[in-house]
Amino acid sequence: MPGVMDWLHALPLLAMFLVCFLATLIAALLVMGAVRLTLAHCGYGAGEPFPLRDVVVGATTAMFALMIAFSAAGIWSEANQARAAVQREANALENVLGVAAGFPPALRERVMADVKNYARQVLDVDWPAMMHKVHFTDDLYDTSERILIDLIEAVAREAGGPGAPAMASTAVAQIVEVRSARLARITLATQGVSLPQWVAMLLIAAVAMTALAMTHNQDREAQLAAVVIYAAAMGAAFFVILAHDRPFIGQLSVGSQPIAQLLTHLQ
Repeated sequence: MPGVMDWLHALPLLAMFLVCFLATLIAALLVMGAVRLTLAHCGYGAGEPFPLRDVVVGATTAMFALMIAFSAAGIWSEANQARAAVQREANALENVLGVAAGFPPALRERVMADVKNYARQVLDVDWPAMMHKVHFTDDLYDTSERILIDLIEAVAREAGGPGAPAMASTAVAQIVEVRSARLARITLATQGVSLPQWVAMLLIAAVAMTALAMTHNQDREAQLAAVVIYAAAMGAAFFVILAHDRPFIGQLSVGSQPIAQLLTHLQ
């Protein structure tokens, strides 16, 4: 399952939409065939309606729509938070460099070197890990965290000269802000639609599709048209969820440009 999801999220948007549409269409045709065979076996042949009220279709469709809305609201909020966290992290790093301009030469060079190493670590190690939803407790993230902790200790311990304590305090506050934004970023990378949510959406979609096919059992052409239209709508809904599910992967993902631009300026 994780491998399939990784493959889906890496697809271009058009290819992702076609996969979603074809998958729901095939599933709908299979449901339709199963319904016709089952009802025929139960004595409801061609042209004979099955006594299932349309309200069942409406109720299951409403539940599916609620699940889609609930999931979409969560992932869009997480995407906005992730974008804000990356920008906040880059801004705080720039503030650290700005404050460090007033430090003694040795400490100033140390700060610039550590910020450069941190940005490179984020881009080369942390970002690929986030794209694969590596949990924020993984040891892989320890290097970038250690750089920030060591930098806080160095600034607090070694800053000297007239007015330096105030500047050191400001620098430490900004590094703490970097750590806060960093934690938010790697935590949000593991968010998205959970497995129970996917199971619930797929199950409700299958139930709604089955109910729709049963209510149109007496007319094969109308039944086929109904399930195809329903499949197209479900495919579009799943496409929207997939396109926004992971904040740091796909064509609509949150990019690393703010931190990459900072590193470029430090080269």
